[in-house]
Amino acid sequence: MSRCKNNAVKKLKVHFPEQAVDILVEKFPLHINSEQAVLARNLQMEAAKVWNATCNIHRTIYGRYGYWLNEGAIKALLKGKYGLHSQSVQAVVETYFECCEHTRELHLQGYREWKYPYRRKRFFTVTWKEAAITHKGRILKLSNGWGREPLMVKLPKRLTNAAILQAQLVWHHNQYWLHVTVEKPALLKVQGDVCAAIDPGEVHALTITDGDDALVISGRLLRSLNRLRNKVLRQLQRAISKTKEGSRKRRKLLAKKYRFLNWVERRIEHILHAISANAVRWCLGRSVRTVYIGNPEGVRKKDCGKKHNQRMGQWAFGKLRDLLAYKLKRHGIELIPVDERGTSGTCPVCGEYTRQTGRVYRCGNASCGFTGIHRDVVGASGILDKALHGSFSRGRRLPGKVEYLRPQVLAPQKAA
Repeated sequence: MSRCKNNAVKKLKVHFPEQAVDILVEKFPLHINSEQAVLARNLQMEAAKVWNATCNIHRTIYGRYGYWLNEGAIKALLKGKYGLHSQSVQAVVETYFECCEHTRELHLQGYREWKYPYRRKRFFTVTWKEAAITHKGRILKLSNGWGREPLMVKLPKRLTNAAILQAQLVWHHNQYWLHVTVEKPALLKVQGDVCAAIDPGEVHALTITDGDDALVISGRLLRSLNRLRNKVLRQLQRAISKTKEGSRKRRKLLAKKYRFLNWVERRIEHILHAISANAVRWCLGRSVRTVYIGNPEGVRKKDCGKKHNQRMGQWAFGKLRDLLAYKLKRHGIELIPVDERGTSGTCPVCGEYTRQTGRVYRCGNASCGFTGIHRDVVGASGILDKALHGSFSRGRRLPGKVEYLRPQVLAPQKAA
């Protein structure tokens, strides 16, 4: 297993010796000239050569001698043979062994269909560690070894004085991006002991309650952006399919397609960050220490028709859950996934289950007839009840105050 994460942890006290810090990843697109773009392309091709050599050496030695070389031995064999910084070469080898270790763990869990790394690559992500990074103001100099041209990058204003531990050059659609690992002072931890629950959804992204209050965050803007992406991609793919490979018109259409994808995906990411940030602020305002979130995997696997299956496939629940987890963790709040089966349909009064069709909950039990509250609020209350007591309680108290929030994209809406 690679030790690069342990090395990063050891260096935390260098920049903030008297306080705890958090390690975060900042991502931003690169706006570089043609010469730097050629250099970036060559660096990724050189990193791919390191990856291919690591795969070949690791497998060849085992095939001939029945012995798996360790990470240090392969690093020694590849040292000084490629046009990259020595630690960039080491980072590629570390990534290879991390993939091997992760695959081995999956095999032990029963997922035998996963394969160890074997594919040859033409391009590969380039990683610069702290020793290869020179940071002055907004200019970031990424060294590629003695006597070689460095990659010069201009940082966003928010990273002007940031402590940068690592940088990665990534190609996304038709543009280079830089992922930088930075240190930030740790945030204050929550001191309360309140528990809350989140009911995730495709129409309403999150519904969160602590038993007294509830917040419903709309996900309709996410749905509209997904529909826009589907519609525009359909038009562009039809036009691209009618052109000849290598033609000027095809290149222009492909460039237009990737510009649009960059535009729409950045807005989708912006909305996901806004939704998760609002949920975290709500938790902080109520001193929530533990959050239970429903796991909708059962709902996503149901076959309910072409259009519904497409919406479920584009529902970014996993990404939203990851954003919530890391933002809550910075405040010392634990996010615990729980089974949400039956939470939105079980009546909080009589305990009978009724399949719901509208947004307002209606109990199907004639002797009960409970109604009048948002069904996602009932779902979030059910998740909290189930997590705390192990089952649904009859006659449980529902939130007295329900707020509704619709996040917006504040950036310009016109694609470049």
